Amino acid sequence: MEWNIILELMKLNTKIMNKITLLLFFTFITICSVAQKHNVTSAAITFKQFKGDNTEKLEEAKNFIDQAYNTESTSNDPKMWNYRAPIYLEIAQKHSELDKDAVLKATEAYLKCLQADHKGRIIVRKWTPKEDVLSGLVQCSYKLFNQAIEEYNAGQYKRAIKLYNAIFDVIPHDEEDQLKRGNITKETILYNSFFASNKMKDNKKSKELLQQLIDINFNEPAIYIHMSNIYIAEDNTDKAIEYLAMGREMFEEDQSLINTEINLYIQLNRTVELIEKLGKAIVLDPENDLLYFNRGTIYDQEGNIVKAEADYKAAIELNPSSFSTNYNLGALYFNYGVKLKDEASNTSLDLKYKTLTKQATENFAKALPYMEDAFNLNKEDKNTIISLKQLYALKGDYDKSSKMKKLLAELK
Repeated sequence: MEWNIILELMKLNTKIMNKITLLLFFTFITICSVAQKHNVTSAAITFKQFKGDNTEKLEEAKNFIDQAYNTESTSNDPKMWNYRAPIYLEIAQKHSELDKDAVLKATEAYLKCLQADHKGRIIVRKWTPKEDVLSGLVQCSYKLFNQAIEEYNAGQYKRAIKLYNAIFDVIPHDEEDQLKRGNITKETILYNSFFASNKMKDNKKSKELLQQLIDINFNEPAIYIHMSNIYIAEDNTDKAIEYLAMGREMFEEDQSLINTEINLYIQLNRTVELIEKLGKAIVLDPENDLLYFNRGTIYDQEGNIVKAEADYKAAIELNPSSFSTNYNLGALYFNYGVKLKDEASNTSLDLKYKTLTKQATENFAKALPYMEDAFNLNKEDKNTIISLKQLYALKGDYDKSSKMKKLLAELK
């Protein structure tokens, strides 16, 4: 009988101890949870106490918010994101020595602040207005963009791309086009990222970025030249020619594309092929001045002055207001005049000297009206102004030459 009583008492004690242990466990969990939430509150309070030069307080706030971020119970707490965002933005803007990834962490936090709960509510609006969150995101983007440029200049190309990529998540939230006004757009980010990947000689990534720019009709002729250059490096000349042709369709009058295409055909010894194509195109479209201009440019680069002159004149007759054609014809005469003058200087024969000098003077005289027309069409082209300065001096018109010299100095 006594043993039964003792056993019952022992069972009762065990139940009591189990309940006490369970109670202590839940109490411990509650204390831990409260302690971690206290880290968020402490971060907020400490950050409010932070003054511009008091980095100790900022670092203390950072440590509190990091503890909350790294703890499961508060790692995705809206209140934690609400305070983490401005703390890390402050670090990114003025105290980056505390964390080199501060701007990335600030961006992540601000984006989290815009997340809605299962009822569609953005909880952080209890503490921070939406416009403040969006303002923070814009500031992050400017910092990301500028820091990416700095990293690129420092040769940290992979890091630059990572910073550029982070801006893509912000752009959809730029409701007032503040980034666009600062020339931070999808296009500029892709283009800058291309330069970084190109520096790393990552042809696959570079082609991917350039193709995205081509697909969205980015207004930059050079992207076709860059794409062509990559394919040339890969010994795929057909693709290189294909992209230059695409670029020429988009930017018919771009001189850099024209010259690149012609130079490629020259390198490949295929200028005859290109001239034939242009000749057939002229038969089909004889009023297209650009076709004559392009063929004239090829003849010009090959040193065929007679045919180049004929095509340039035909192009000007069709389109007198073309800066490029007027400039090229003027340059054709000018450069030939320089060549003749050099030949005259190198001869010891008096008659030959006089003949070459006369021919040089005649070519300089031919060049002048076309250069003047080019100048009137574009008064800020430095090459035109330099040519006119020299042509006026050769003519003996030193007043006009001085004016060109002065204008050139003003443009620098």
